[in-house]
Amino acid sequence: MSERLYLTSKELAHRWRLSEQTLANWRHAKKGPPFLRIGGRILYPLLTTHDYEHKWLTQHNSQATLAATRS
Repeated sequence: MSERLYLTSKELAHRWRLSEQTLANWRHAKKGPPFLRIGGRILYPLLTTHDYEHKWLTQHNSQATLAATRS
């Protein structure tokens, strides 16, 4: 059985506990993770989604550590 390479908007929204509308707003504002538009469908490559999550986690952890050291 092959591994899934893409997530739909619905799957990503569920994964991140967001609404699909939030993802749509991000796409319109050119924010959020990279996506593909194929035949009217929106797909999020799983690899770039993982990269986006890691980047977000790393940035926010660094900011939290910096804030804690200033206290």
